[in-house]
Amino acid sequence: MSGLSIAKTVVLSVLSVVVALFVLGMVSGIAGWTAPWVGLGDSQLRLAWDLAWTILGGVAATAFAARYAPNAPYVHGGVVWFLIAGASAFAAWDLGNDFPFWFVVTLLVSLPVQAVGIWIGARYRPR
Repeated sequence: MSGLSIAKTVVLSVLSVVVALFVLGMVSGIAGWTAPWVGLGDSQLRLAWDLAWTILGGVAATAFAARYAPNAPYVHGGVVWFLIAGASAFAAWDLGNDFPFWFVVTLLVSLPVQAVGIWIGARYRPR
């Protein structure tokens, strides 16, 4: 493998993970944009709405990283999932008293669901 090919693979690997994190933010951000259209105010329902979109964003991010990785899709998706799991654990630890108990538990329990995105992205890679 030539030096240029290795450099290209490294750049594409880093890009697939970084852009996947942007995908997470964009999908999660949709919750904030669409909540007023649906008629959600500051309530428990709005918190559930935001959490659902955050979980969907995790699935989309892991799927993106796995699908667009230059090689080893499960590793790339796993790296994104690990970052999401670490951020979720930190949020549960640091913000646990600021949010209802059901929110924190659902956030942590949803981590295996978000890992399904790795399989989806690896399954539907371009051939």
